[in-house]
Amino acid sequence: MRLQQLCIRHFRNIIKADLTGLADFNFIHGLNGSGKTSALEALHTLSVSHSFRSRKIKSVITEDQDALLVRGALSPNNQAVENGEDWLAVQRSRSRGTLVKYRQERLASVGDMAGLLPVQLINPDSFALIEGSPSVRRQFLDWSVFHVKHLDFYMFWQRYRKALQQRNSLLRRGKIDKALLAAWDNEIAVVGEKIALQRQQQFNDLAVRFESVYSRLGGIEPSEKDYPAFNMRFNAGWDNSQISLLDSLASSFEGDLRQGFTRHGPHRADIDFRVNGRPAAELLSRGQIKTVVCALKIAQSQLLEAAGVTGIMLIDDLPAELDANRRAALFAELRNMQSQVYATSIESSELDSSWCGGKTLKRFHVERGSFF
Repeated sequence: MRLQQLCIRHFRNIIKADLTGLADFNFIHGLNGSGKTSALEALHTLSVSHSFRSRKIKSVITEDQDALLVRGALSPNNQAVENGEDWLAVQRSRSRGTLVKYRQERLASVGDMAGLLPVQLINPDSFALIEGSPSVRRQFLDWSVFHVKHLDFYMFWQRYRKALQQRNSLLRRGKIDKALLAAWDNEIAVVGEKIALQRQQQFNDLAVRFESVYSRLGGIEPSEKDYPAFNMRFNAGWDNSQISLLDSLASSFEGDLRQGFTRHGPHRADIDFRVNGRPAAELLSRGQIKTVVCALKIAQSQLLEAAGVTGIMLIDDLPAELDANRRAALFAELRNMQSQVYATSIESSELDSSWCGGKTLKRFHVERGSFF
């Protein structure tokens, strides 16, 4: 899917904005605080019903207003959208909660939004993919698993979370009979193995594409001739190469009981990024980390496109940490994809028209929440 039109109402300092004629590449420039990041937040909200900066709705809705509204005209093949038939709309209210509609039909959950307008985000917070907690990396990997196999994965993950909550609740009681955990151990093991398998398969595909994209974006400049390559490894959350999840739960029972929670399983999964045998976050510069993140996000989006799922790419403050050559290399990758791109910068000159090649380009200048 791609967007042809975007309507924003009462979103932070954007009182009213109607962006039409949206192109393959959409460049938004303006001073800090002008509303350019808010536009990306609105796009993110249209995709998953919430902003990437805050889930607290009170901080997002324009002051003195009860609700915000974001509407987008979706088109699978860049065809004209008529009579509101292909509009996706998200309304969030201080008093009435969240309402999501597509083709004038109300959607019951965020799961129902999957595949309509997948959004990929590159912003200053994206450094957390390398430097942050394991939960950030799990969310990153699950994003592509969810969109490619979202029905099965979403169901498995819901079952897993329920069983995990029940097991942890029993563990927090203290002294309990191990037999009380048997039903929940079996459920965790069955669905946990399936979750781990889907993640591993997706990770393997991602790693292949990442290596190719990363090399074209510039990689790491070697400080010596035999400088080793950047590498990454998936950790399922237990040693699944040596032991089943059910056996792992059984062997860790006493320790889990002392700690009061389940220490092994997909909820503890992670991706280990290393350079020269050491954690990548310890060795890479900010520019190098952003290059890695860009390569990971692009590789992930390529996987979705290969599965027939196309979305939008949001790039906030593109020039930060990336030199002109890396920016040009990034857009060379984006030109070969179907994803619609929205990128922001302070100065229009920081987003070069030549990067777009033969793709269409639309520029927007924003001042105090108004777009020109």
